[in-house]
Amino acid sequence: MSLRETYEKKMQAQLNELKAEIAELKEKADQAETNLQLEYYTLIDELHLKLETANQKFHLLKQASDEKWDEFKSEFELIWDSLRELIKSITAP
Repeated sequence: MSLRETYEKKMQAQLNELKAEIAELKEKADQAETNLQLEYYTLIDELHLKLETANQKFHLLKQASDEKWDEFKSEFELIWDSLRELIKSITAP
C-alpha cells in the first residue's frame, strides 16, 4: 500500500470518528438545559459546515492527480486542523 493510500484510509477513518463525535454532541445538546441548547446547536451547525467542507476537500484529495495531491493534502489538513480545534473547544471542560 502506498503512503497516499495509507494516508487516505487513515483520514477517512478519522472523518468517520468525527461524525460519531458530532452525533454524540448532538445527543448531549438534546439533553442539555434549554438555555444551553441553542449554544450547542449553533456550534454543532458550525461543525457540520466544517465537516462538509472537509469531506469535499477529502473527495478532491482522493481524486487528485499525483502532481496535485500534495496541494490538496495541504488544503485538507488546514480544514481538518480547524475542525479538530473546534471540537476540542466544544468538548473541553
